[in-house]
Amino acid sequence: MKKNIVEKRYEIEWPGWSLKDNRYGKDFDAEARIRMIETGRKLLPYMLDYIDNLDKNYLEIGPFFTPLLFSEELTCLLPKDKCISFIDNDKDVVKWLKERFDCNVLNLDMNVRTFPNELKQKNIDQFGVFEHFYDVITISQILNYIDYKLLLKNMHPFLNEGGHIFINNVVDYGIPTLFSGKRPKSNQEIIGTAVSMGYKVALKEEIPKIFDEEQYQRLILILTK
Repeated sequence: MKKNIVEKRYEIEWPGWSLKDNRYGKDFDAEARIRMIETGRKLLPYMLDYIDNLDKNYLEIGPFFTPLLFSEELTCLLPKDKCISFIDNDKDVVKWLKERFDCNVLNLDMNVRTFPNELKQKNIDQFGVFEHFYDVITISQILNYIDYKLLLKNMHPFLNEGGHIFINNVVDYGIPTLFSGKRPKSNQEIIGTAVSMGYKVALKEEIPKIFDEEQYQRLILILTK
């Protein structure tokens, strides 16, 4: 039974991403931003279901201005000694996260060739380790913008034994002009890729689309190692 998540009003005017200066038209207007937030939150009930099995080192990849790890639902339940980190390379997002939350921000571009080594060095600099560190990694609605196979490959050594990766994605949904040519083509491709890299599937679920802009079913995928 998935825990109930109550939808609410959201702040959608963000530093450096003003609605007035929106460059992406209907793909990122006020309605699109609300859809982005609400569909991102579809991952929360699954994380709450696993809350008793989650440890203290958390990484959220591509949080933008809507980090799930600081949602009201999770904040009161995570361990007091939790360590929360984010990967993002938008300068306004990085500044906003650092000013607003007690967290580590790894300012990294996941689409550059040097990403794996830079990620390793950042973790060594901040935590003294680079393998088997994160207990929870969340990847919500960013697979369309990156070389997702490379990301899953690079995350594998960082995930702790018994840790979980929570994935939330709709193929070809978002801002098309920013999509990567190496994005996933189907939900089954994502699952098959993860398994081929040594991940175990703890849960896979497809959610029927709730907005016309979604071409395919939403994939909720929970991986373990």
